[in-house]
Amino acid sequence: MATQQHAAHPHVAMNPMSRKLADELQPLFDEIASCMDRGDVAEAIKLFTEDATVISPTGLRGTGQAGVQRVLASDIASILKGSHSQFTIEAVRQVGDAVFIDALHEITSARTGSRAPLEIHVVLLAKKSSGAWKLMEARPYTFMAPAKTH
Repeated sequence: MATQQHAAHPHVAMNPMSRKLADELQPLFDEIASCMDRGDVAEAIKLFTEDATVISPTGLRGTGQAGVQRVLASDIASILKGSHSQFTIEAVRQVGDAVFIDALHEITSARTGSRAPLEIHVVLLAKKSSGAWKLMEARPYTFMAPAKTH
């Protein structure tokens, strides 16, 4: 007798309310990843609120549509060039009419020659606008290597 193999639910460890929110938000993250893969800054901008702020892992800061566009264009032309992006929502919390999100951005690049993806953690704030989730804030960061003791 054959058994069906089902992919593990990406948000299985969350409580039911958080899981529901994460499932609702995941298409937004899938679309951002797709825009990054295609190098499509114009479409990516549509996923942010007009007053959004993004700070790149390189420290570049952009506020408003023009600022966010500048940051995304810079990242797509450099650290994301020729790569594949995938986002996994790790935690989500409703805060008033907004949602606080902790996500993992995995970047796989044939250019680096490494099989392991670059892992960037992202803290985001999103809200629904005209029935669709949009990002208000995005703060990607990487973890530092632990300090060596003598």
